[in-house]
This record gives sequence, C-alpha cells and structure tokens, in this order.
Amino acid sequence: METVILASQSKGRRELLENEGFSLVPLPADIDENIPWVNPEKEIQTLAEKKALACHAQHPERPEKWIIAADTLVVFQGKPIGKPADIDEARAFLKALSGRMHTVISGVAFLDCTTGSLYSDSDVSEVHFKTLTDKEIEDYLATGEWKGAAGAYRIQHRGGGLVERIEGSFSNIIGLPLSKLFNIMHAAGYPAN
Repeated sequence: METVILASQSKGRRELLENEGFSLVPLPADIDENIPWVNPEKEIQTLAEKKALACHAQHPERPEKWIIAADTLVVFQGKPIGKPADIDEARAFLKALSGRMHTVISGVAFLDCTTGSLYSDSDVSEVHFKTLTDKEIEDYLATGEWKGAAGAYRIQHRGGGLVERIEGSFSNIIGLPLSKLFNIMHAAGYPAN
C-alpha cells in the first residue's frame, strides 16, 4: 500500500490504521477548530476536510499523494463535550455520562494531493455508559487515559470498562470510522494493494 499522511496526532487513529497495514506519516494540521455546532454531523465532516486541506497547504513539499484527516466529537444531551482541561473536568464528564447514553460523531476526509480531489463522510455511534461508582471513576482517572480524550475516556483501552454497550461503529468511537474511510478511499481510486 502507498504511504499515507495522517493529519492527526491521535494515537488511536494511528493504531487503527497501522493495524490495517497502512504505512503512515503523522503530520497534524494546525487549524481553528472553533465552530458553532449547529449541525454537528456536517460540521465535524467539514472540520476533517479543513484538516486535510490545511495539512497539504502546510506541507507542500511532501511526496505522499494521499492525506487522511478526521475529527471526533462527543455529544451529550445536545451539547458537545470536548477534551477535558484537567482532572476535575474529566471527573465531571464521567459523572455526567454515568448511566446515560451519548453520541460519538466522527468526520473523515481523504485528499488526493495530485488532483486536489477531496472525499469525505461522517458516522454516528451511540455509547451507553454503565452506572459508575465514585471509586470506578477515581480508578479510571488514576490511569491518566482521560488526558486528551474527547468525553474523558478511551473506549479501546481501560475506558471500555465504563461502557455497557454501543450501537454503531466501534472504530468511529475511537475516532476513525474505518468502513466510511475505506468507502471514500475506494471512490478516490486509492490502490488497495
């Protein structure tokens, strides 16, 4: 497979793609991520598109032909929950999510740097948290996994123990809806092998 630029510093996204056999060059894009959140599914997809285009503009010397970009948002009771600023905010997020359902929305974009063609999509998954005790929350916070994680947890690691069930794509909850990505890569003409 051809080497692909990943316009992200997310370890979860990198692990997902490396597990699929991709050779990656991680180059996070520097963009303004402040958006109004009127239509989160469309806006998160647009944000992924902006990241792909910004990455290409910020690194025009790169020889790789393809860029993957993604962004993920946790929505709880109609409002976005980002990455916690500190452990107190992480605790508040986990207490709020305890025993309830929230939505994870990811946008993904795939850019052909040669033609400038941009392909994108989004995906939505539902995550149902178990009812958590204060001890379970404190034990999870002690792992440090909450740092830099939307909603203050990482489902692919110990955060999976906080979850009762999910509906939708597991990889989407990690931050990269693989089935949607593979569909747009196919549409873009990315060589499968």
